[in-house]
Amino acid sequence: MPTLNTGTIIAGAYADKVRRTLFATTKQLQESGVLKSEDVAYGSAVLNQVLYKIIVETLKCDKGDVVRITVDYDIKDSKINWKLDTLKIEWFVRKNQEEVDKLVKETLTKINI
Repeated sequence: MPTLNTGTIIAGAYADKVRRTLFATTKQLQESGVLKSEDVAYGSAVLNQVLYKIIVETLKCDKGDVVRITVDYDIKDSKINWKLDTLKIEWFVRKNQEEVDKLVKETLTKINI
């Protein structure tokens, strides 16, 4: 069973990454005629609707946070069927840069290198 894996991506760009990744991973199937590009576009749109509800509406991720999305799918009758029970979203929260800079400076003064 194929798996869509976006790798790490900022949350504000997940939809485009899902679409591009799905097109790339199904390229051979498109070339052989098993899938049409419209089927791939529709499949990515369906998944992106689900992801929007989770990432934006439920988790309320900031656009600068980083996410990694993986989900299995299969293809039947020229349709992409998402196995949503395998959906995994990893969420990496962005920290305030001023706070990070302050902690870096404090640590550097303590270690005296």
